[in-house]
Amino acid sequence: MKLPSLLPRRGEKPLGLKFRSSVGFCTAVVFLSVYVDLLVYSVIVPVIPFRLEKLGYEHPSALVGWLLVAYSLGLIVATPPIAFFAEKYWSRQNPLIISLLLLIGSQVLFMEAKVYWAMCLARVIQGLSSAVVWVVAFSLLCDTVPEAQLGQQLGIVMSGLTLGFLVGPPVGGVLNDKLGYRSPFIFAICFCVLDLIGRLLIIEKDDAARWIAQEPTEETQVGAGNENVTPSVKSRERSQLSVLKVIVKLGRSKRAFVAFVNVFIYGITFTITEPTLPLRLADVYGFTSLKVGIIYLATVVPSLFSTPLAGLIGDKIGVEWVTIACQLLSAPWWVVMAIRGPLALMVTSLALADFFLAAVVTPITADLAAVGRELDGIGYAHVFGAFNFAYSCASAVGPLIGGQIYARVTHGWTIIMGMSSGLILLSAVFAAYGAGENPIFDRLFRNPSKTRPSETTPTVGGSEPPQEAKREAGTDTEKNDQSRREP
Repeated sequence: MKLPSLLPRRGEKPLGLKFRSSVGFCTAVVFLSVYVDLLVYSVIVPVIPFRLEKLGYEHPSALVGWLLVAYSLGLIVATPPIAFFAEKYWSRQNPLIISLLLLIGSQVLFMEAKVYWAMCLARVIQGLSSAVVWVVAFSLLCDTVPEAQLGQQLGIVMSGLTLGFLVGPPVGGVLNDKLGYRSPFIFAICFCVLDLIGRLLIIEKDDAARWIAQEPTEETQVGAGNENVTPSVKSRERSQLSVLKVIVKLGRSKRAFVAFVNVFIYGITFTITEPTLPLRLADVYGFTSLKVGIIYLATVVPSLFSTPLAGLIGDKIGVEWVTIACQLLSAPWWVVMAIRGPLALMVTSLALADFFLAAVVTPITADLAAVGRELDGIGYAHVFGAFNFAYSCASAVGPLIGGQIYARVTHGWTIIMGMSSGLILLSAVFAAYGAGENPIFDRLFRNPSKTRPSETTPTVGGSEPPQEAKREAGTDTEKNDQSRREP
């Protein structure tokens, strides 16, 4: 009897079909993709300022800011076409493989760059690769995971973001200090190869379903161990909406609009310290790249647990509560970081600020996945493409603002910290207005008898539909979820 192979020819059943198309394996592959993306991004964060100084460049904080802008430019340029074509042609695996090869190439280019423009070009290519991860990989996850488990699985995947930023800077600092400038890049490329193996092995849900449908005695639900669990996927129909129609449709959804605003604010706050924190630690405490990396390690470890915890709690009590609570708990610690005090105070406040800020991303992504299920003609690639576009724009603005303020303004660090705290409080107001299925402001300022958790959130600029129509729509959604969602 001929055994199936890992990479079979056309018509042959793949080896390990159910495992390679399961929720667990898909979550692991997407987690690894996010982890490697952030590892490659952050492993040279403590190295770049010192490298630029060694090459003879002045004002390294401002130059690092422009490097991060170059990365964001790649994200911005690549995201709209990737989201459009991924939803139109339903391609998941092939773009993920091609993007990883681009990522490896960008690392080689940056490693060997002796001039600043080559570094910028490498960062642009890295941004192109990153866009595929944040659009296509997250769409793949939402295709596979049952709706009831999506928040929890997103939390696990988003912990890869924290873990990548946890491992990258300290390892990069140690390797640069002990083995030289090229060693952090070689370390990152090794993880890219491991990630490539996972992307080659993954089997998309629809591809696997065709094989499993031929096995009547087996479960036909891919990735689900219980026949009563319904995956949170739409019928795999190609979207025919143009980019403009997708933008208009998402803009009319209050839930989507608020999620994108919060993503933008999160992106600015998360990236505004990237070109400045290493220099702040060097200026105040005399740290080298090695010590800067260790500080990143000490402060990011707690955040490793906040993202899956936020996803788990959000599935139980609602994402609106988790979003606002984490924002309000993060904001004060940015003000504390402005104080020129002992190192212990700086490390503690940075750890707590990052712990709560990192947790905000999980409920935001869960909200966007809900939008992808609710709006006709809108797919997961669309909403995560918009998510990535908003974050890319923010990550272009954040480092530029941070680098320029720190380099050219007196008490620049204090201004940066105050700005970050204010932006987080503003995002909490937006979250209260429109985050989740039943936003906090709706609970507080509307008649409770007219606000039901099962109701669809009214769109911005539109009138609220009659209560009976909404209840009927909710019933149709539960009973005929897939049949109602045709582009």
